Amino acid sequence: MKSTKTLFRLLVSGALTASMLLPSSLAVYQAKVKADSLYLRSAPGGSVIATLSQGTTVAVTNNSSEWYKVIVDGKEGYVSGSYLTGTTATDFSVGSGKITCSSTVNLRSEANTSSSILTSLSNGTAVTITGVSGGWYKVSTGGKTGYVHPDYVQVSGGSSASTGATASAPAVTAGKVSCSSTVNLRAEANTSSDILASLANGTAVTLGAKENGWYKVSVNGKSGYIKADYITTSVSSSANMASYSGLSAKRTAVLDYAAKFLGVPYVYGGSTPSGFDCSGFTSYVYKNTVCSIERVAQAQFDTTTRVSRDELLPGDLVFFGSSAYSISHVGIYVGDGQFIHAPHTGDVVKYDSLSGSYATRFQGGGRVIFD
Repeated sequence: MKSTKTLFRLLVSGALTASMLLPSSLAVYQAKVKADSLYLRSAPGGSVIATLSQGTTVAVTNNSSEWYKVIVDGKEGYVSGSYLTGTTATDFSVGSGKITCSSTVNLRSEANTSSSILTSLSNGTAVTITGVSGGWYKVSTGGKTGYVHPDYVQVSGGSSASTGATASAPAVTAGKVSCSSTVNLRAEANTSSDILASLANGTAVTLGAKENGWYKVSVNGKSGYIKADYITTSVSSSANMASYSGLSAKRTAVLDYAAKFLGVPYVYGGSTPSGFDCSGFTSYVYKNTVCSIERVAQAQFDTTTRVSRDELLPGDLVFFGSSAYSISHVGIYVGDGQFIHAPHTGDVVKYDSLSGSYATRFQGGGRVIFD
């Protein structure tokens, strides 16, 4: 009896594990990001379209190579498939699209051809794609929500026209090694794996995904992993200030000026370009671009206009702490879920994602610029 129960548990465990594997036979399926952050690119290895945070659900439409073609929030692009995992989530923002068929196609109540027909959709009908289930798109149109097979849906590429409120952040795809002497480039994201090379302080690298505190990087024809503590991020040359189109002059000035200090070391109590602490950095940037603000993070929080995460605009302040009455950190939001800040002793001014512990500790945004 005991061996039978053990076998049953193993079978159940195996079934559960298998259910989370990425399927390959479906025309479209859902997956989620397992890395701390993951770049959505215009082509395999191409320029960055967006940064996807951990847990983001995407629709996978092609996985025939290591670069998976995905769609999320109206954006279509490519991600490294090794940083996706299975998910049971079925409702998420895919984007807009239209029906493509010779005459009409059925909108069904469930994701199969045996379910009831809710209505017939003619060729060219606009739909909003609100999820994926069983290899079918979940769509809404004309007040009805149902399922259509992907063979009959053309997903619109790109999101609706951007405004200043949704301007993208500069793509953080470049970086450099920041250490006292050298740091090891490793075959895997752990200190037990093989050393591929030793990189000197200041070595330029191209950044891939960040997972569990390690960056996947490429340098001198080699790809491997470096602990994120030894990487200073910067803005790739292809992501110039055109990314800020639509922002006011004041907001653009704040972002431009803040980026000048990437790589400046964190110094407790510092408020000059020779070294900043978090609030010393934000107060210095604002003082030299827009207006003077309070010096201490809690005072900056208390004296700025509160905005939620969904309301953040590039140039707003972002605050972190255990509560609204215990603010311990501040940075400047740059858009696309990223911010620039002076993190802590031993680190430098850099871009980071509003995910992980930063998302947990986020207490709100602070607005100073109102045009």
